[in-house]
Amino acid sequence: MISIKEIRPPRKCSGLSSILVYFPRNEELTKIIKSMETFYYHKKDDSYELPIISLAKILDLLTFYDDIQLNLLDTNKNANLASLNAHSKDLTEDEINSFKVKPFEHQIAGINYGLNSESGKWLLLDEMGAGKTNEIIWYAETLKRRGLIEHCLIICGVNALKQNWKKEIQKFSTESAVILGEKITKFGTSMYTSVADRAKQLLNPIEEFFVITNIETFRNDKVVEAFAKSKNNFGLIAVDEIHRIANKTSIQGGNLLKLKAPYKVAATGTLLVNSPMSCYIPLFWTENDHSTLTMYKSQYCVMGGFNNQQFVDYKNLEVLQEEIKSCSIRRTKEEIAPFLPPKTVTTEIIELTDEHRKFYKLLVDSIKLDMQAPDFDRELKQAQAFHEASKIADKVELHDSLLGIITRLRQATVLPSILSSKTEMQSSSKIDRCVELVEDLVSQNEKVVVLSTFKEPIYVLEKLLLKYKPLVCTGDVSDYEVSNNVTEFQTNPDCKIFLGTFGKCSTGITLNAASYLIALDETWTASQNNQAWDRIHRINNTKPAFIKVLMCKDTIDEKVHSIANYKEDLSDYVVDGEENHIATDPAKELLSYLYGL
Repeated sequence: MISIKEIRPPRKCSGLSSILVYFPRNEELTKIIKSMETFYYHKKDDSYELPIISLAKILDLLTFYDDIQLNLLDTNKNANLASLNAHSKDLTEDEINSFKVKPFEHQIAGINYGLNSESGKWLLLDEMGAGKTNEIIWYAETLKRRGLIEHCLIICGVNALKQNWKKEIQKFSTESAVILGEKITKFGTSMYTSVADRAKQLLNPIEEFFVITNIETFRNDKVVEAFAKSKNNFGLIAVDEIHRIANKTSIQGGNLLKLKAPYKVAATGTLLVNSPMSCYIPLFWTENDHSTLTMYKSQYCVMGGFNNQQFVDYKNLEVLQEEIKSCSIRRTKEEIAPFLPPKTVTTEIIELTDEHRKFYKLLVDSIKLDMQAPDFDRELKQAQAFHEASKIADKVELHDSLLGIITRLRQATVLPSILSSKTEMQSSSKIDRCVELVEDLVSQNEKVVVLSTFKEPIYVLEKLLLKYKPLVCTGDVSDYEVSNNVTEFQTNPDCKIFLGTFGKCSTGITLNAASYLIALDETWTASQNNQAWDRIHRINNTKPAFIKVLMCKDTIDEKVHSIANYKEDLSDYVVDGEENHIATDPAKELLSYLYGL
């Protein structure tokens, strides 16, 4: 007799269910099974496991066998059980009102989805701008208040986002947060301890509820061991931008899979990037897929090219789609539009890379010393600092007017290569993050506008995004060409990226074919900024606009942002009579920052 039994969940196959085939030892039957594209032999019970999509084919191959016992699951029964459990753990009104900021309706629905997840391990796949960060923060708070977890570990798939998570927690949560390894200097800037020190920090009691780190930290096995032995009970682990960790065979990907917790959330707006392989780690880590990497690849990927090792096509995507839907929630911007304001502006804090930070600090130290009143010791330090800075910032004259100095510092945050020809200064923390965001949006078939104060970053982005054929509008481009580029962007669905400078593109043009705008920096006034943001937010918009401003932590970016907000508060008070809290004039803070007083 041949027995074919459907099981849920699968043991080694991908999907919601798989089939187990049992039969007495028979060479002919074994050949039939091994002729299947994907199978796994379980030695323990002498059975063969096949993907559920193989059922029709295996039955066809076994047509001439009479004694077949087929045992399939009752899908209606499973559906009824699921419906009975639905909404049993939803947020109460008291819980919603206890949040520091009230969530939007779609965010409440997202939190409820997590609370009602049978396993507590799920995927949050909302599109960019939907507020995934806040959903995770409030979900974690709720689990804590219900006595289910003691700590929440946030792992950033993009290193630069650690500070942004900390800022969002401070803004939207009543809970405390710490970045693993962060030390605040006496000047108020951040620095980070070694990975070994971070491992020690994990081993010792941590007071804060949220603990934030980047995925690169887990390249070190000692950190993984420290997490396993930690005195801190991390009941929830949330991984942001998990699609960046697509490779199980990488050290960080393999180590992520070793991190265990009762509750897990994998967040990304771009789950499927280049191939189905980008879905494997999110599904496997959240324990919603139990297949081996080989079985998974065999089910969903058509391989070809050299040595048959290159991905060339998809297959069986309906099974993968069904599996993803069973353990995830996703809302597009069109679906959440009724819940959102027409224009949403967010600031993303970018953490400078080590080289970028050293360059900026060297520049600041040189400028500070150059501006301070002279004495012998200070002149000696100034000469040394100026000599070191001049060797790196070799494209410009550092002795400059106050406005020139401010401009140099702003250039240093967005693109160090404006000031330096040194090889190590050719990368930029902001540019790297901008490219990631743009590629994510384009992969979702979105259009995006990128604006910068300086034209040099625009040309660097043009090269980095060349395969998308971006349209460029700077002061070097004629008005005629700008007009043609705007028309092309607005009317051609294949034109996805528009790159421009504030000076050329912040007024007089409409770019609302895009729902997303990324600003590499800001102007000095909120009105100019808002005017630029309104390029994608016009009176006839039928969809919300999302603006993301990139700001480097512990740099002049923060002072520019403060000045713009200060001017907006003054304007609101004088023109509109709004009694906003008007802070101390940040221009004085800027001078203090420059003079080092």
